[in-house]
Amino acid sequence: MNIDECAAKYLTYIARTCEEMRKHLREKAFAGEEIDALIADYISTGYLDDLSYCNQYFNYSLGKGKGLLRAEQELREKGVDSEIIQQAAEEYCWAETQEERARQQADKIVSGKELDQKLL
Repeated sequence: MNIDECAAKYLTYIARTCEEMRKHLREKAFAGEEIDALIADYISTGYLDDLSYCNQYFNYSLGKGKGLLRAEQELREKGVDSEIIQQAAEEYCWAETQEERARQQADKIVSGKELDQKLL
């Protein structure tokens, strides 16, 4: 399998960060120059876009009830540059504050349940 086929297969199911792609291709024993060229090509064609990935990740994570700081940490663990994460966070339209989101999560947890000491 050549590097293009390997990279395309890796992107088939879910979006990936540039660093995830780089790590995957290194594990498949492709040369550094080949990897750099492919990633540059994929960035220029839009197959890899860390900023877009961050925006999608914020939508997904916050929809699952995670906080902004946790989502940012997970993106850093995926190899996304801190500046890109910060840019995505600033661009992201926050309809509510984290405190409002926490209250909504708490309301979901306690809805229809009798409040006892353990639940509180």
